Amino acid sequence: MNDNNSIDIDQQQQQQGHLKCPVTSGVVLLVDSVNSMINPDHGDIVIGKSEQEQVEQHKTFFKLHRMNKNITKSNVMASYLGSFLSICFFVFINVAQPFILNSLGIPDNQQGNVSGNLTFYNELTILIASHAWGVASDRYGRRIVYTLGMIIVGIGLLLYPFAKSLSVLIIFRLLFGIGAASCSSMLSAVLGDYVLFQDRGRASGFLGFAAGGGAVLGSLVLLKIPTLLQTSFHLSTELSGQLTYVLTAVMAFVGALLLFLFLKKFNPRDSGTILQKHTRNILVIFKEGLKAGKRPVLALAYGSGFIARGDSAIATTFLSLWIYNYALSNNGGNKDQALSSSGTISGIAQTCALFFALIAGYMMDKLNRVFAMVLLALIGCSGYFILAFSNDPLSARFFIGACIIGCAETGMVVSSTSLVAQESPPKYRGSVSGFFSQCGCVGILIASKVGGMYFDTWNGFPFALFGVFSAILSIWSLIVYFMTQFKSNRSPNFFKNIYLNMITNDDKEIISPPTPDEKLSNPLINKDDQEVIDSNQNL
Repeated sequence: MNDNNSIDIDQQQQQQGHLKCPVTSGVVLLVDSVNSMINPDHGDIVIGKSEQEQVEQHKTFFKLHRMNKNITKSNVMASYLGSFLSICFFVFINVAQPFILNSLGIPDNQQGNVSGNLTFYNELTILIASHAWGVASDRYGRRIVYTLGMIIVGIGLLLYPFAKSLSVLIIFRLLFGIGAASCSSMLSAVLGDYVLFQDRGRASGFLGFAAGGGAVLGSLVLLKIPTLLQTSFHLSTELSGQLTYVLTAVMAFVGALLLFLFLKKFNPRDSGTILQKHTRNILVIFKEGLKAGKRPVLALAYGSGFIARGDSAIATTFLSLWIYNYALSNNGGNKDQALSSSGTISGIAQTCALFFALIAGYMMDKLNRVFAMVLLALIGCSGYFILAFSNDPLSARFFIGACIIGCAETGMVVSSTSLVAQESPPKYRGSVSGFFSQCGCVGILIASKVGGMYFDTWNGFPFALFGVFSAILSIWSLIVYFMTQFKSNRSPNFFKNIYLNMITNDDKEIISPPTPDEKLSNPLINKDDQEVIDSNQNL
């Protein structure tokens, strides 16, 4: 099959300019009949498929959202499992880090800088590796890349507590970062592959819900295990901590096996994201991923990825360290109790984030997605400034602020993932997701390095920094919203109907225009069709 002709029915509808009605409560009304679809074998256009027949071709995932063609429920369940485990491990290695630093004898007044540096080196590795993983997934499939990444994450977790010096700890963290780059790159790529475009806002909510569940497991449940082992089996603090990391590594290995078994196998005939093997190369894929960022909404998605991943560094690395050190200085130096207090507050904040993911997904389906990002950024801004100017991390005010930034973190993940899935050209979705992950890495680099430099002087500095970034993102989102509304000409009386524009989701998926080869093999792609595609590309 010619890969250029691998266009899903919903993508073909948009290419022909027939899809007019947005998704509201998850049921899509197709108001115009579909006049053509791509033949999977020869690229000829077959006329006469009825609307009902095409709708039935999209199966649902337990009636929660619809799936793309040739995708099974087990594929989608595996993708949610991957999100759950990936975020669990990302959160755990950060929130449990004060335990490792104390075991290595790092002074309290240096732990902020050391924690920031460890996260910085980790994310620098992800920044270098993430796009390579994305490109590899376009050529060899998501399943292989996701599985390898999860295995490497497990190896990193297994080795991490056995480091005897800071330099060795950094090496183990870099190994973990290589695997984390793969997992983070695949989150949005798999979402775009598996879920029908119109339902991706809601699916992003479920993906965020799964991620929130992983964050709760990593911060609330796993951090309780050292205390449980110490009290139940009378183990030393060091041994109980090491066993907890070993258990977490085993979870990663089991997860890798499940991903390998249940993610969709690589098949160029079924994928709209796979390039022609003989006409394109890795360099071309890289360039296409960067060029896609010229679109204002996709550029905004990259920016929101910067904030979303930076949020995760702030909420896990510095929030937990602040609580841990404060509790340690007020409980007589009991490390297990301090770690448990840190895990409790962080875990409750992540629990709030868990349920807010569903609200964020609903917002992305019901509201204009760019305007929804404005609201989410403002929520994060308020939470960060509450924490930045708090003095007692065990106070009710601090607790409320932590819950707010937990919700904002998940909301930004849901919104940014949804926009990337919406705006990325299907044939280069893996490359775009890799670049999106790199933007997130830059956010964590700044949060960890700059935040770590000043954390030991002012514990609230990292939170104030990202409060400012969130405010900037909200303004940027508002500007992009007005730009896209004016350019799309969706409402002749724009200012009169501004409220209706904000609460209506009329977003459409971006598709690649036909290549010269497509035009030659599909002579029925006429001038009118091309004009529709060109106008879509110029939005």
